[in-house]
Amino acid sequence: NLKVFLDMDGVITDFTGACEKLSEHMMVWYTADRDRFWKHITAAGVGFWSDMPWMAGGKELHGFLKSSGLHPTILSALPSPDRKMAMFYARKGKMEWLKKELGTPYANDAILCFRPEKALQSGTSRVLIDDNSSNTREWEEAGGTAILHKNADRTIKCLARIVKEEQK
Repeated sequence: NLKVFLDMDGVITDFTGACEKLSEHMMVWYTADRDRFWKHITAAGVGFWSDMPWMAGGKELHGFLKSSGLHPTILSALPSPDRKMAMFYARKGKMEWLKKELGTPYANDAILCFRPEKALQSGTSRVLIDDNSSNTREWEEAGGTAILHKNADRTIKCLARIVKEEQK
């Protein structure tokens, strides 16, 4: 019995798009000036997270999971604890987004943790869909199956293959 874990930012929510709405320099700062990057996100408050647009293909991916009977558990990382307000806003905003877009059961079951803790959910018959290669690598090292998300079509094809294997 497969259990699917679904990342939010970069998979179903357009984190980069939301960043670029704050400032065209955001993705440069993400690499070059991380403090400045987080300062802008923190200043945007809960709304940065709760009003984030869907990722292209995000609704299709979620629809495929549901129609396959795979009710995914949301597994999303929070900003590190040294960024207290950013972490607080992210937790609150992600929960609001989930309630609004996917419904309260998704919000209630969601696991919001720090990035290195994601792999603690890994194991046999556990599938992670994530756009971060560190997460997919750590997940696989911990015994699970991971799909590195690039786009919805590719991820759906990978999932279909995994489901087929599982049914053998």
